[in-house]
Amino acid sequence: MKRNWNSVTFASEEDCLSAVRTVAVMQQIFIELYNYRPAWAKCSKSDRTDFVRKVVEAVKGLKSAGVDVVGYGTNSTQTDHRAPYDFFCVYRVPNVNVQRAFEQQVAASGWYEYFEQVNVSGDANDFEAVLLGNAKMVRPAPS
Repeated sequence: MKRNWNSVTFASEEDCLSAVRTVAVMQQIFIELYNYRPAWAKCSKSDRTDFVRKVVEAVKGLKSAGVDVVGYGTNSTQTDHRAPYDFFCVYRVPNVNVQRAFEQQVAASGWYEYFEQVNVSGDANDFEAVLLGNAKMVRPAPS
């Protein structure tokens, strides 16, 4: 069966998936899901505000490294199959090296002392290729 990907015709679905996997990825997606830790509530409002202002400035500074803030938000209590986290942030990151540096900055900031967090990150890929990979039970490749 012939498959098309970005106006290129492939002889088979496997050829298409193989090509998608080998394309140089231009960006990463980074998603943070987080909740308050008790330590955050124990801080004074002034201390929390000071900490948040530092984080805001750091996030603004990431723009120069090519990081794009897609959005921050609160996780709706009405979300179907809701993740057990109240807040989220989504970023576009230019490459894996910037991604790892970003993660190190988050850790160095003291963020994890105040927030319970899980992260999701990876190459931004074509949705069809990923879903077809799901049909084949493709797993993330080891780093």
